[in-house]
Amino acid sequence: MHPNFTPVLHTDHETSLGGERTASAQALPARIAAEAVRAGIVPRNTQDCSDVDRPINNMGENLIGGDDTDTWASVSDDDMGEVSLVMTDSGKVKTMMVRKPSSTQACIIDWVNFTVLETTFHKTARETLISDDQIINEASRQFEKIFGFGITEKRDRGMNFYRDSWVLGDQMGFVCFGGQRATMLVTLTGQGCLNAVAGWEKRLFDFLTKVAQRPSISRVDLAHDDIKGEYLSVDWAYDQYELNGYTQKVGGRPPNIERIGNWNRPTGKGRTLTIGLRSSSKFCRFYEKGKKEGDKDSGWCRCEVEFKNTNTVIPFDVLLNPTDFFAAAYPCFSHFVQVETPQRMVVKTKTAQITVDACIEVTKHQFGKYIRVFRELWGDKKALDLICNEAEDYWPKRMKSLTCDATSGSTPVHKQAPINIPSFLQFITTVPCFGLNGENGFA
Repeated sequence: MHPNFTPVLHTDHETSLGGERTASAQALPARIAAEAVRAGIVPRNTQDCSDVDRPINNMGENLIGGDDTDTWASVSDDDMGEVSLVMTDSGKVKTMMVRKPSSTQACIIDWVNFTVLETTFHKTARETLISDDQIINEASRQFEKIFGFGITEKRDRGMNFYRDSWVLGDQMGFVCFGGQRATMLVTLTGQGCLNAVAGWEKRLFDFLTKVAQRPSISRVDLAHDDIKGEYLSVDWAYDQYELNGYTQKVGGRPPNIERIGNWNRPTGKGRTLTIGLRSSSKFCRFYEKGKKEGDKDSGWCRCEVEFKNTNTVIPFDVLLNPTDFFAAAYPCFSHFVQVETPQRMVVKTKTAQITVDACIEVTKHQFGKYIRVFRELWGDKKALDLICNEAEDYWPKRMKSLTCDATSGSTPVHKQAPINIPSFLQFITTVPCFGLNGENGFA
């Protein structure tokens, strides 16, 4: 091993939350050394745990975990920067997310996945919950405290390898439960992050660190917006690749890069630049968000970095100090990381403005002539009555997000009236009993 390289090996959060130890205190140094030798950990070619054998979903992430595989993959330290190594209870070596202290708020959290054990909700309910419905109701109550919205309805199928799934709020995310080692997966989408009640990051941090049993963040997306396009663009991002702006070490291996959209002759539909692989622990994208929303003249550019726990431990501090981890993602981020990113309400307002303008333009282009003729034939009121959609859920999917907030959507399941069971089905009120007299029946 290189004389100047000192790997930091310590137990991750799983052990600190009560996980069973796999070796005694006396055997731990020897086990660490053996794992390091077997993994071939060296300063220029850091080894870490890989989940290439486990199927992934279309987001390229492993939502279940992955501590039960013995497959090792070599990842250059140029892809990860200055890293610390940690060892899980199962003896797997992973890296910690890199952190660079920052004095600004240069990014927002745009997506988060986390898992907890179902016993978490036994703890919050202060009783043993028996059925899945009881656990979901208690989870809904806790999530409403954290995000401002709870679990609203059950979907007709499972997702992410879980048996069942539910909708969180008004399409703000999903909750997956059942069939995965007594864990629950919670996904808060970009829409959910945008509409959750202010301060949800701190409340979620407190829940995961003080209440939850065996919590783990499996994915977090951090985003920075330049709404006016004054200093950030996809062209600038591509130039940084030529200048090794995404390579942590001088002479290191550059990450994969892809250009999506019409770069030679931009059409106004928006261009995207991706850095890295979607299946890796860190994946970055720059894209022209304003154009993708429908404004061909917008200069709005967004940078997103997606972190996953495939090979990396994501600390809970990312919820409180996301900019520190965002700033350390790539060297070239120092160009704009000192600029404050717009507040969520500014982003939401700008998105709504672009969306409405784009919808008006589409309607005018496709149906404007018909509407004008209808007005001349029957007048405004009758013409509108004839052409308006009478469906109860009449908001178009593209504009649905404009109506979303923490209080929109269906009533959370924990506040819904219980199903009325007919009296003739309530004759059994206790479990079967075989009494001291040897009689079979009910107590």
